[in-house]
Amino acid sequence: MTVSISPGSSSTPPFDQRRWWPWIVAGAAAWVALVQAALWWFARYPARRTLWGDERIYLSSAIRLATGDPTWWPESLWPPLYPQFLAGVMWIGGRSMATIIIAQGTLLAIAAILLFDLTSRLTESRAAGVAAAVLTLGYPPLASFSYYLWPEILHFFLFAALLWILATRVQRPVWCAIAGLVLGLALLSKSLLLPFVPVLLVAGVWGIPPKRAVSAIVLLTGMATATVALVLIGSVERTARPLISNSATFNLWVGLNDVGRENFRHDVVWSEFQRWRASADDHAERDRFLRSRIRGLVRERGLPAVLRGQLCKQYFRLFDAGCYFTDQLPGGAAFERAGAGYLEVGHRVALVATAVTVVMIVLMWGAATTGLMVGGCRGKKWVRMLVLFLAYNLALFFWLHVTTRYRIQMLPAAFVGVGCLVAWLEAGCCPRPSKLRAAATVGVVGLLTWLALG
Repeated sequence: MTVSISPGSSSTPPFDQRRWWPWIVAGAAAWVALVQAALWWFARYPARRTLWGDERIYLSSAIRLATGDPTWWPESLWPPLYPQFLAGVMWIGGRSMATIIIAQGTLLAIAAILLFDLTSRLTESRAAGVAAAVLTLGYPPLASFSYYLWPEILHFFLFAALLWILATRVQRPVWCAIAGLVLGLALLSKSLLLPFVPVLLVAGVWGIPPKRAVSAIVLLTGMATATVALVLIGSVERTARPLISNSATFNLWVGLNDVGRENFRHDVVWSEFQRWRASADDHAERDRFLRSRIRGLVRERGLPAVLRGQLCKQYFRLFDAGCYFTDQLPGGAAFERAGAGYLEVGHRVALVATAVTVVMIVLMWGAATTGLMVGGCRGKKWVRMLVLFLAYNLALFFWLHVTTRYRIQMLPAAFVGVGCLVAWLEAGCCPRPSKLRAAATVGVVGLLTWLALG
């Protein structure tokens, strides 16, 4: 069955919720307004932020697409939807960065509403829903991407919408079709979600009558396939393989060759990309060449050494207390190495912004872990599914090239986890965890903190 519970706690909260509710909402709104105002100021004043990395590629592709250039898709490493989204925004509002910021901010606001409703239903707590919504709009590592030209906000919105539909509306055929469309668009923005789709579908139909479950899956997958069909056909023409994008081999190679525990301090991506482009004339040949290099690297180093190397760096890179926002401030990797980002921001302001962001990153992941491991809703179907999604990402990024940007797709699960913690505290920390579970929670939170600051 779909999630049938509704907002409103059945247990007696340790405080008068009706008395404190206006203050909770006012405080949440004030924090979101402060963060958004600060990010707008950073992006526009005293000088506009300079673009960095893939932002230039996405913008160039969108401009070429908007002008009718058939060569707008730069490379099959990148999924096609985000340049199309940017081109559509430009067609409506011109080539203004402010228009793009507003469009992406609108998607983030809708995602906040969806996560508020989903978290409220899962936890039976409005306060938990508010926590998830506030983090969506006021967590700098995520909110800052509304001001950047990466596909993170678009994918975050689509993934949040997919979760909400599957958890609350999947028994209705119309909503199944919409879910298929959303899934297809999510895959066209980031194809790494694809291997996890079967788990999402099983979670969505678990508990409903078999006939309805089968029809829901057929309708949803059919609509998703139709959504990505044109891209698959185009991929066959270019690469002889029906793929949305094909960056897995390249990201695996870079992931095996990344150096250091911090993102961008010893960046090898650009040099490896140039070698990859020069290795053959088409994508399929480059992929085959790279796979042979991966096999050779594993033979040369030995599998035990490869595993040790990945374990010693990958999760430090993934959970590093920095993010793309702090990377672009004075002292950050993009600012120092690439001369990009917030070039005119003062060092004192940058220091304060960095400190606040680092503290929020550490606290958020600690709260999310605690909520998912000891919160009262940890046994619910969708909470378990979100834990599986986090585990899937950990398995994926043990091997693939990873930066802090790839945490964004994990944030819907983390924000629900924070909501679970809020609901647990609101109910007076009931049920109480066993000593073993409490010790395991302390251990995992400590490990994440070490990875963030190590």
